[in-house]
This record gives sequence, structure tokens and C-alpha cells, in this order.
Amino acid sequence: DTFTPLCHGQRVGIFAGSGVGKSSLLAMFARAKGFDVAVIALVGERGREVREFIEDGLGATREKSVCVVATGDDSALMRRLAPRTAMAVAEHFRDDGMSVLLIIDSITRYAHACREVAIAAGEAPVARGYAPSVFSELPLLLERAGPGTNGGSITGVFAVLVDGDDHNEPVADCIRGTLDGHIVLDRR
Repeated sequence: DTFTPLCHGQRVGIFAGSGVGKSSLLAMFARAKGFDVAVIALVGERGREVREFIEDGLGATREKSVCVVATGDDSALMRRLAPRTAMAVAEHFRDDGMSVLLIIDSITRYAHACREVAIAAGEAPVARGYAPSVFSELPLLLERAGPGTNGGSITGVFAVLVDGDDHNEPVADCIRGTLDGHIVLDRR
């Protein structure tokens, strides 16, 4: 809270390469006491990592958490649907006036699933293999988080897996422009 305060209804990205500590930081966020409910979407993770996150990472906050999971071996359609489902669940709680923490790990794997679906549908890639619809779907999902009209809010914390530690790659660049704040973890 001292270095990076997080306000109710804010959208924040945690940008880092693989193995830098995004999931550990997200587990700390999930255990935060300032929210009525936590909604967590785990997209493209290994089954073992999902189990560890739920059993060890959430700890006692499991009772006030909803997890939506699409592991890496699920189809691209399922991996694309998981964050959307988590957002719909979070919106339900927000509309009931609750303070919701929404965590999506990782929004980059959601973009990968969107890319697979778009290319399978015949859409031509435009930026490093990503189809144009990927860059329109990302803001549509991310901007649904925020304050509600009746006192509830969705505070979004989105893990952004920076491919090849290139912070200018297309997905990270698109997401950076949509979010309210950024936390960048460095491998050093």
C-alpha cells in the first residue's frame, strides 16, 4: 500500500516475464482483507499450479473467493471464455453493492486464446501474429472493471506475461494503454 496504493475500482496490470513472481504477488492480493469477495480467473496455467494457487495461495480467503479456471490443455474457446465468465461473476457481485477484487492470471494467455480463435476463423494476423480482433477484445474485457452505480466496485488486477521480456510487444502495449496503473516486475 505504501509504494503502490490500489483504489477500489482501479484497473492495474502486473507486467513481467515468466518466472518473475506475478502469481506470488497475485496470491498476496487475493488474501487482501479490503474486499467482500475475490473472483479469480486462472487462464492457461498448469493443473498443478492451479491447485497450488487455490490450496496454498488463497489460504483462508478461499471461503470468500470464486475461481474460474481454464488450464493450458483446455481448448482456445475455453481459455477465451474463462476471463469473460469471471468478469460476469464479478459484475454480479458489484451490482449487489459489493467490493470485488478481480484477478486474471494471465490476460496475455487470454489474448493468445483470442488469437487462436481469430486465426481459425480466417482472420489475417497484423501484429506479430495477432489478428485485429484481439486488440479490440482486450479493452472490451478490461474496461468492464471499475466502480458501479450503487456503491459496488470491481478492482481489477491483471497479470500481463511479457513475452520475451519485451515490454513493447503488442499485447503488453495494448493493455498498458487501457489500464489505470502498472506494476512492472524486473527479473533482477
